[in-house]
Amino acid sequence: MLGLSTSYFAFRGKGLFDSVKSVFDLGFDTAELGAAHRFEKGAWETVKKIKKEFPQKNYTIHSLFPPPRERYWFNPSLGLTKQNKGNIDNLFRAAEIVEAKVVGIHPGFLNELGWGFDSKKGFDVLVARGPLDREQSLANFNDVIGYAMALSENSGIPFAVENIHGIEARPLVNSVEEFQMVFKAFPKLKLLFDFGHALFEGSVQGLIDNFSSRIGEVHMHYSLPLSKKHDRDDHNPITSREQLKIFEKVKQLKKIPVIFEHGTNVNEKQILAEKKIVEGFLQD
Repeated sequence: MLGLSTSYFAFRGKGLFDSVKSVFDLGFDTAELGAAHRFEKGAWETVKKIKKEFPQKNYTIHSLFPPPRERYWFNPSLGLTKQNKGNIDNLFRAAEIVEAKVVGIHPGFLNELGWGFDSKKGFDVLVARGPLDREQSLANFNDVIGYAMALSENSGIPFAVENIHGIEARPLVNSVEEFQMVFKAFPKLKLLFDFGHALFEGSVQGLIDNFSSRIGEVHMHYSLPLSKKHDRDDHNPITSREQLKIFEKVKQLKKIPVIFEHGTNVNEKQILAEKKIVEGFLQD
């Protein structure tokens, strides 16, 4: 299930339906309904139209969807606030409409969050504000995950938490030990393994060695490790099969969604070249 996030086209000003259509026009069989879209009137009717127009395609739902009228960062560290609970409800409502393979979210941050724009990446980024208490944030996070897991159980749609990097704000759950704690508390919770984030953090080996069988979705892009010369994850494309070698340990890779995530710094030609490389790897 090789796909592309609709956020790629949302960054280019396309609406939800046109973004999904553009993903399939590039030859993908899977679209991730992403978090970068602006508010659209009639979004629920659009989601139904997407499923009706492309009934044989695969879908995943990510983080904040459909886009709310007033933009906000979905931060599970704040717990089951009215906004957060509403967002979880919306994620699974959309997932049931399109029969999504996975619903995935970020694990939350130990900061209050705001919006900024990264001109080099070509998309909106989070801006960290005041710090949050870690113990309270963990309790809040568990409330959110518990609520989402109940919806996952009822719908039969897997729920996953993504590994993220800490360059803009401090992740609540990031290390192998922290993920082990979460997975112990929620045995059916999946890992949304973001390859580029893990490369940037230097955590690929640890996450794969400990959680390869728990990976329910992959976000695919490439990044150099964090260093004094490289201080940002640019969501670059995969350029060689050698970069994918670690995925030999993910035995279910051919059966789960593998979603490319890129900004305006990557063009469609690069994505198609990347797609060909990953397809070749998956066919072996």
